[in-house]
Amino acid sequence: MTEAIRVLVVDDSTVVRRAVRDSLSKDPEIVVCATAANGKMALEQISECKPDVLILDIEMPEMDGFELLRHLAQDHPMIRTIMFSSMTERGAAQTIDALSLGASDYASKPSGIRGEGYRSAILQVAAELIPKIK
Repeated sequence: MTEAIRVLVVDDSTVVRRAVRDSLSKDPEIVVCATAANGKMALEQISECKPDVLILDIEMPEMDGFELLRHLAQDHPMIRTIMFSSMTERGAAQTIDALSLGASDYASKPSGIRGEGYRSAILQVAAELIPKIK
C-alpha cells in the first residue's frame, strides 16, 4: 500500500477549510494533515505536518497566499500548491499571478459552499481537487 498524500489546507474561512477537509476525506489515498487560517500559520504547520500539497487561498489576513508562495518557492520548493479561489475576473487575474509565483494548479471555490448548498459543494470540491492532488 502506498503512503497517503498529505495535504495542508490554507484558507481564512472556517467553512471553506471544513468543506475541503470533508471533500478530501472521501478518498483513502489523501489525508488532510493540518489546516491553517493564513500563510503565517501555514508556515508554522509545514514542519510538523510535512505536506505534499497545499490547497491555498489568496486573500487572507496577516500573510496572504502570494507572500506564502514566495516563502514556499524559497524554503519548500517541493511542496505542490493548488490555488483555491473564487473565479471572478479579479480571482482569475490573481490565479494567473499565483501560477507565475510557483503554484502548480488552480481550482475554483463553488458558490454554494455556505448554507443549503453545502452537500453539493462538497461533491464539486472533491471532483475538482482530488484529481489535481493525485
